[in-house]
Amino acid sequence: MSTGAGRVAAAAEPGVGVVHCVDLVRVYVTEGVEVQALQGLSLEVYDGELTAIVGASGSGKSTLLSVLSGVDQPTAGVAVVAGHNLVGMTRSQRVEYQRGAVGFVTQQTARNLLPYLTAEENIAIVLAVAGRKKHRRRIAELLELTGAADQAGKLPGEMSGGQQQRVAIAVALANEPHVLLADEPTGELDEAATVHVLETMRYVNEQTGTTTLIVTHDASVSEHVRRTVQIRDGRIAAETLRRTEIGADGQPSVTAENFAVLDRVGRMQLPPESIRGLGLRDRVRLLQSPEQVSIRPGPHGRVGGGAGAMPSPRETGAAPGRRGRHAADDDPPAAAEQPDNSGEIFR
Repeated sequence: MSTGAGRVAAAAEPGVGVVHCVDLVRVYVTEGVEVQALQGLSLEVYDGELTAIVGASGSGKSTLLSVLSGVDQPTAGVAVVAGHNLVGMTRSQRVEYQRGAVGFVTQQTARNLLPYLTAEENIAIVLAVAGRKKHRRRIAELLELTGAADQAGKLPGEMSGGQQQRVAIAVALANEPHVLLADEPTGELDEAATVHVLETMRYVNEQTGTTTLIVTHDASVSEHVRRTVQIRDGRIAAETLRRTEIGADGQPSVTAENFAVLDRVGRMQLPPESIRGLGLRDRVRLLQSPEQVSIRPGPHGRVGGGAGAMPSPRETGAAPGRRGRHAADDDPPAAAEQPDNSGEIFR
């Protein structure tokens, strides 16, 4: 895959997604203080997927979307969307990318639509700027697809928040983008309108195959997508994958599986509730069997003395005159004296 700015071969390597991020870093400097919003984030979103990125305020999710939409530049790492390398883009390349490769829906309904144009006129102006002709049929198709056909002749001020967002999705799809990006698209909506908008996005994804990425702090969004990616402290921390299974009674049911995510150097973030529930802190023990690795609480406290400290040479049987070294650094004790740590790979 080329590393130059602009258009590169999309999905040229096996396992490379339409959204391809590797070790992505974004550092902001505010009043002389560096804030690392993205800390080596890696993410693959594949062709046709509907994925939600969920995280608390300050987790880095909005920064990630700003990078993917071409609004912001990453400080370091790899970011490729629909074959466009986002690192080092020129201004003209950025405009081309934003006009054709991605569609964008923001949280603020007033920012998605021009207030003095009707729903169909908002779509028409996007098509006109792109130089597309004979677009009346395209406008009707998009409004029908998003369930907003009855809003065609209305101004945004005459629509509800949910109706505005459905029209905004139609506008974002006007140029048939490879990727649809949505930043908190239901943040200003009530519960009923939220469900309608999310179901519209799911339906659009199924009908058009447009890869869709929804960034939100609302965990309930995960009920409407097949894949949820959790971001924490500027890195991908966990994923939830959902699939539909047919039971013995012939009825479909949705099964969800939760996964922790390993980065390229083997780091993994455990869910906070697991850390609290198991009393994990400082060091942990990893116990390996042929099929799994188990995590157990380890000794706490500082190394060198006090509770949880490393054993002294006298305790380990180390030779005199070699203070500070563990018995394992010398000849091992007899088999009968060795503790049974079968399967323990880190302590």
